[in-house]
Amino acid sequence: MDRSETLYRVDAGVGLLTLNRPEIRNALTGRQILDEIITTIETADASEDVTVLIITGEGSAFSAGGNVKDMDTGSGLFAGDVGTIAEGYRRTIQRLTSTMAETDLVTIAAVNGAAIGAGFDLVLGCDLRIGSTNARFAHTFADLGILPGDGGAWILPRVVGWQRAADLAFTARMIDAEEAAGMDVLLEVVEPDQLMDRCFELATVIAAKPSHSIRLTKRLLRHARHMDLPAFLDLTAAYQAIAHADPQHRTAVRSFLEGLETRSRE
Repeated sequence: MDRSETLYRVDAGVGLLTLNRPEIRNALTGRQILDEIITTIETADASEDVTVLIITGEGSAFSAGGNVKDMDTGSGLFAGDVGTIAEGYRRTIQRLTSTMAETDLVTIAAVNGAAIGAGFDLVLGCDLRIGSTNARFAHTFADLGILPGDGGAWILPRVVGWQRAADLAFTARMIDAEEAAGMDVLLEVVEPDQLMDRCFELATVIAAKPSHSIRLTKRLLRHARHMDLPAFLDLTAAYQAIAHADPQHRTAVRSFLEGLETRSRE
């Protein structure tokens, strides 16, 4: 039986998902690793014990994206005729893109090294992205004579804007962590030995909030991309009513008022 190609643990409302194929730089195009990632996200999303999911890579790379050796041999995801390959994309890497886009978890990318091709798109699919100074990014599909089959052409311009997306997609050039931060690909850049501590620090702050509020807010942010304002305000009112009815709301209000009273006596 193959070993697990991902690692997963949970602590205090924060899940940590580690891509665990360092010998091939955490390539994403194997069915096993994609199934494991998707299953982990779906399981965490369904759990009341997880609010935030951190995603990182084992070894020196975050993810090198597609396995170029498999492309060369026409094996794995790249085997078969045109119809077979198209269906393979739909059932594997595109499922990951959809799962990332639909989850109510707050997702944080801890980018420890190179994030290339589909690995770059996995980073872009996260809500918050923190990189070490070793982080590197490239949309290298054009160099290989293919295109972002995972849906990356939908994600990239939504993060960096049309012109920057066109530059990255058409030139396939590599950008370092500093340039990535200037493009809003990264929220922060930290030293390698500080990366996981900073990600867990941020995740812990978020996970300490009432979980129903964080999840509903994540849904609102997602729907805001596609809805007109009148429909969005109707949805917001409905979600707000749900939030008011949750016991965590009353607990949070009492805690807030008690804090005000304590500070007023000081």
